[in-house]
Amino acid sequence: MHNDCTSILDTYTNTDQTITTGSPLVFNTNRVRAGRAITHPPGSTTISLNCPGIYDVHFNGDAAESGTAGDITVQLFVNGVLQPGAEATEDSTAITDIVNMAFETAVCVTPACFACGNSVSLTFVDTGVGAVFSNVEVVVIKVR
Repeated sequence: MHNDCTSILDTYTNTDQTITTGSPLVFNTNRVRAGRAITHPPGSTTISLNCPGIYDVHFNGDAAESGTAGDITVQLFVNGVLQPGAEATEDSTAITDIVNMAFETAVCVTPACFACGNSVSLTFVDTGVGAVFSNVEVVVIKVR
């Protein structure tokens, strides 16, 4: 059986990006993109899910505070709404105190989400102190 909506995306940025509190991370390069269910224009902050189903979402990245010591937090937002439990927090005490952050979650996209023909958007937002992020990567796989 052929499934038009089978899809995978692996996108990353391996250069430094300074992100202020409340701002999304940018992903500059699509290493792998196959299928039509997941789209992302390189250099964008938004990943679009274009078919109903269940998606496995992995985030990984390095960060250090950019001027104020404290907790660096990255959280996944789905259509602008915080996805509960989809976050990583690490304490960085100096610009040279690089921490690794990672999380994995499932996102369920129901057929009702597409009643108006819209896609579902994913963004990864810095909700902690401002930070310099590097080597950030997101992998999204439509598993069902």
